[in-house]
Amino acid sequence: MVFEPFRTSRLAENETTSPMEFVVLLDAEQTFLRTIAHLEANVVHGGAPPTFLIKAGLGDPTAVEEGAGPVDIPGSGGTSVATADCRRTAEDIDTYLVTVNHSAPSGPWLLQIKNNEPEALEFVGFISHMEDETLQPWADFSRPHLQGSETETTHGIGVHNVGTAPLIIKDAVGSLLGDSGSPCTITARPNPISPHDARAISVKCKPLTAGRGERSQEFVHTFSTNDPDLAHSRVVFRVVWPRFPTMCLTDEGCFAKCKRFVPRMPPDEFQCETCFHDAGFHGLPSDPDHTPF
Repeated sequence: MVFEPFRTSRLAENETTSPMEFVVLLDAEQTFLRTIAHLEANVVHGGAPPTFLIKAGLGDPTAVEEGAGPVDIPGSGGTSVATADCRRTAEDIDTYLVTVNHSAPSGPWLLQIKNNEPEALEFVGFISHMEDETLQPWADFSRPHLQGSETETTHGIGVHNVGTAPLIIKDAVGSLLGDSGSPCTITARPNPISPHDARAISVKCKPLTAGRGERSQEFVHTFSTNDPDLAHSRVVFRVVWPRFPTMCLTDEGCFAKCKRFVPRMPPDEFQCETCFHDAGFHGLPSDPDHTPF
């Protein structure tokens, strides 16, 4: 199991992260740090590799450069406690694998990443004593506000895989999006999403029934994915009833020819400031507490 995932803020050129501590077990022979660099979604950057700075105990930080070969990592007494090297992976040119070969116990262990590119980059990584466990997806969902309507509407919920392995969305087409009472269902989902890539999940929303003072409703959904961190796949979304300005419906009794609904201040938000009619005359949800006349 991956025990050390991390995600940095976006780093400017020559900017270095704060030290990030990672655990090395006493009997560990190797530690693997797999890191992917992100410029923007759906873009493979392929620029200059970052510099990885590794510190063991009270030893000095050691720069580990891609393709430079193994370097010694000194411990608290200045004696080498490990060697480390970095290579760009064949699967993704924006992904780097640092391998630390331990020769003596030491700690604590600290990692820093320096961006050597002119563009600001974000770094996501996984650290483990098993190389395969550093291949993990990381789901980054958008936080949608789904517009309500008098008819069914279709929307897209974006998801960006910022991890180092393909992301799989397992929710079935036709299943409910959200907890009980949600008006939304999933109508389409993407195939496995490769690292870097962003795709959209299609959602259909039925009309949201709004009561007095309730112009939106919040729902929670945890997508079923192969991301080991459930928090990454939990989405809080809000379905919003539209308050489009519309023409007053003259066939419903309005003769003011009011073209835009302007709500009065609460508690009279269902009354139009211009024509004093209930919002129902404008094709919007009416005040449930009294009739328009």
